Parts: sequence; C-alpha cells; structure tokens
Amino acid sequence: MTDVADTQDTGQALSLQAKLIALLRLRRDPDGFTPSARDIANATRKAPGASVSHGQVTSLFNGSSGNPTTSTIGAVADALGAPAAFLLPGAEWDDLTALSVFVSRPEAREVLRLMLGLEVQDILEISSTLREIRRREGLPEDVPAIPPPPPGVDQPREGRPRRRSLHEAAERAADYLEGR
Repeated sequence: MTDVADTQDTGQALSLQAKLIALLRLRRDPDGFTPSARDIANATRKAPGASVSHGQVTSLFNGSSGNPTTSTIGAVADALGAPAAFLLPGAEWDDLTALSVFVSRPEAREVLRLMLGLEVQDILEISSTLREIRRREGLPEDVPAIPPPPPGVDQPREGRPRRRSLHEAAERAADYLEGR
C-alpha cells in the first residue's frame, strides 16, 4: 500500500491508489475505521450520475483498475467528499486543499482569474499578502496540499493484532494448533 507521505516530497505525481488512500484516511470515523468499498459503492448510488459497483471500488483501491471512466471518478470522488479533479492523473491535480477551495469558494476562483496576465512578482506580492492575513488571523502560513487526518485516527485500535507476514501467520496458526 502506498503511503501519501512517502510520495509528497519526491516531486512525482501521486497514483490514483495513493490519492484514494489519502481520502480514506481523511474519512475515518472516531474509532479509526475507514469506509469500506461497499460503503463507498452504496454512497455512489445516492448521487446523480453513475453508480459504481463494489467490485469496481475494490479494484480502484487495490490499484488493479488504472483507467476508470470519468463518471466512475466523479462518483467515487463525490462519495468520498472530494473534488473529482483530485483523482485525475498528474502532479498538477495532487493539491487536494487547493482543489477543495477552488470547488467550494467562488471568490477564490475570481482571485485566480484576476491573476491572469500578472507578472510573477505581482503574484508573489499577492501570496505574501495572503500569508500576512493568515498570520494576523492566527492561521498557519503554510497549508499542506493534503490535509492531515483527524487526530487519533492513525493510532492502533484495540482488538486482534494484525499479522504482518506469512511467517507470523504460520506461527500464530501453529500456536493455536498446539494450544498456546
């Protein structure tokens, strides 16, 4: 499984699978559980447009389906509460935070349109002003491209420990058979 943190600093575009994993991490419930493929498939049926089967969702998440249709991308993104553009290939679509602002805030789209034709130094001045406003409002100056998951969701859950290898599974089975 690809970890989003491992791919962010390499300059490489995130894979569809890595983006889906990031969205799942952001959608964990307070107990640390992520939506299942069946939950996501069911959520696609509630939205207008294409409905996505459980099998299609599973193949997207395990990386075996690398070329889904636009309607599939739209339905899965909607089910996960993300802009569909985030699931497109290419590094220019890897900024979930910027895409979310773009989709949800018409004012932000207007600001971007107004930047058309400006020189680089003018855009840098706008960026500096925005950082100053964020500092004044008590917000961090830098905003991550993919928001961190809610606190505590990456903590191990109580319950049966997960086996990490075939060797560990074999040891556990042998212990069980021998009554240990």
